[in-house]
Amino acid sequence: MKKLLTLILLVLFSTNLSAHEGTGFDVRTPVCLKSYPTDPLLFNDTVSPFVTQIIERHGLEEWKATLLTNEMHRHLGLWSIIGAKMGVRARQLLEAPFDHLEVVSFAGNTPPFSCLNDGIQISTGASLGRGTISNTHLSKPEVIFFSHGKELRLRPKPEVITAVKQAIIKLSKEYGFQSDKYFKELEKVSVKYWLEWDRAEIFEETIEHSN
Repeated sequence: MKKLLTLILLVLFSTNLSAHEGTGFDVRTPVCLKSYPTDPLLFNDTVSPFVTQIIERHGLEEWKATLLTNEMHRHLGLWSIIGAKMGVRARQLLEAPFDHLEVVSFAGNTPPFSCLNDGIQISTGASLGRGTISNTHLSKPEVIFFSHGKELRLRPKPEVITAVKQAIIKLSKEYGFQSDKYFKELEKVSVKYWLEWDRAEIFEETIEHSN
C-alpha cells in the first residue's frame, strides 16, 4: 500500500511539473528504457530519501540529466552534478531543444573541473561522438553554449566554487583523497547539494548575439 501511494503521488506531481518547468524543454525520450526511474524504492540508501524532493524542486528534465550523469560518471560528484545543472539551464535560457546545442567547454581534461564535461554532454546531447562539443585545456569551470545565433556563457558563482573546494578539502583530510571512504562520504555531500542548488541561482550568466 505504501509503495502504491508513493507511485501515485509521484505521477501526480510529475505530470504537473512537466507543464510548468519553463520554456526551452522538449521531453528527453528514452532509447532503451521504457521510462526513467522515479520510485525512491529503486535507489540506494544515499539517494532514496532525496528522490521525491529533488524531482519536486528541480523538475523531471534535470532529474533525468543528473541521474544519467551520475551513472555515466560512476559516482555522485559535485562537478559532474554542476555540469548537468548547467546544461539544463543552458537549454532553458536558449530555448534550445535537446541535441541542438553546440558547446565549448573550458574545463579541460584534468579533474576535478573536467568532471563538468560529463554532466554537460549528458544534459545537452552535445557530445564528442556527435562532434558538437569541444574542450579546451584552460582547466576552468566555464562553458559557452551556442544556439540560433545566441551565445550563452555560464560559470558557477564564486560561493559555489568555494563550497565545492571546501567539501573536497574536508573529506580529503578526514578520509584521504579518493579513498573508498572519501567517495562514500562525497556521495552524501553531493546528493545534498543536488537538492539544494537551484540551477537558476548558482551560475553567472551572460547571453550575447553571435555574428
